[in-house]
Amino acid sequence: MSRRGQVMTDLRTGSGSITGPSLPADAGPGIRRRRSLPGGRAVVGAFLITAAAVGVFAAYLDATAGPDTEYVVAARSVAVGSQLTSDDLTLVPLDLPAEQRSRAFDDPDVLEGATVIGPLEPAELIQSSMVVATQPGQVEEISFAIDVDRAVAGRLLPGERVDLLTTYGSGERAYTVAVVRDALVVEMTRDGPSSLGAAGQGVLSLAVADAADSLAIAHAVDAGTVTVVRASGLDRPADLPDRYHPEDAAVRASADPGGR
Repeated sequence: MSRRGQVMTDLRTGSGSITGPSLPADAGPGIRRRRSLPGGRAVVGAFLITAAAVGVFAAYLDATAGPDTEYVVAARSVAVGSQLTSDDLTLVPLDLPAEQRSRAFDDPDVLEGATVIGPLEPAELIQSSMVVATQPGQVEEISFAIDVDRAVAGRLLPGERVDLLTTYGSGERAYTVAVVRDALVVEMTRDGPSSLGAAGQGVLSLAVADAADSLAIAHAVDAGTVTVVRASGLDRPADLPDRYHPEDAAVRASADPGGR
């Protein structure tokens, strides 16, 4: 069927046909329908999928990557009492928990000249408790023999702090002074008992920061009787007594009979 200026078309479907008007015969070339752009939901979905893929890839890289912070370890065995040099130190990448990071070193320069107070083995992480981080010339080391029953039974460990008390004279004229406080224990070696019932002797090595302390210790060891007191971790007042004499104690007791 035809009408003026029009051509009827027959659109066939699966069950029949639908006849409708076509474009005018002289309408020229056919016009194609424009494809519609993706909807908003599709764009958001694609973005989320891409972001998730990037996140998974980043997590994979993070999990497979090695530690990115280097810390100082011993390059070789170092004995107690040695002063560290650059040849003793090296850097290795390590992943440390926060507690260890706070005690470790990431710059070997700050450790050069430090005194080792605990033996170091190759590749061992150097922590602040193992060294006295001072520059050469700022620490002096002194050693002396002492009866272990006057040195906390010889149970002193490297890194502990001690006071040295020395008693001069004898009898009523004897008095005791604090020669050095908070000296650093470098090492305590102990010999076996010298005789039945004797505690034996040991050699105590201390690090002190002042030449005057070395002189005082040397004099105390030769002129008096030295007693070592462990002082590690004590919260002590700044005005500790530095001398004891029985007469001084009697005077203090009479001035304060109530013991206040």
